[in-house]
Amino acid sequence: MKRFMKFLLPVGLFLLVTGCEEMIHEGQPEFEHDGEGPPTMVGIYIQKEEHNILIEGEELKEEGKTLSLNEFMSKNDGYFLRLNDDSDFKGIKSGTKVKVWCGKILESSPPYAVCQKIEAVVED
Repeated sequence: MKRFMKFLLPVGLFLLVTGCEEMIHEGQPEFEHDGEGPPTMVGIYIQKEEHNILIEGEELKEEGKTLSLNEFMSKNDGYFLRLNDDSDFKGIKSGTKVKVWCGKILESSPPYAVCQKIEAVVED
């Protein structure tokens, strides 16, 4: 019986500590990108049906002016963009190549990118 208790006590403590570790990290704030350094993503900014979308890559697979939002997103790999301040979108036209700095990318359907900064790419 003593051997069993000597084995059970360390295993029980190990399971208790590793099981509670997740609870320790729950209250910590999530990563926030400070908008410095290299951008998280580069792509084409599109505004469609009051949604701000980033399509990764150099060009759109289909222009999609007549497509619905769902059809457009199914033909193009993109992210819905959220910024802390929506006024940052005002100076950028739909179809412009942009760089974005994101702190969180939510792998939902459709995927969302929570960004700190967006900036138009100036081509030389």
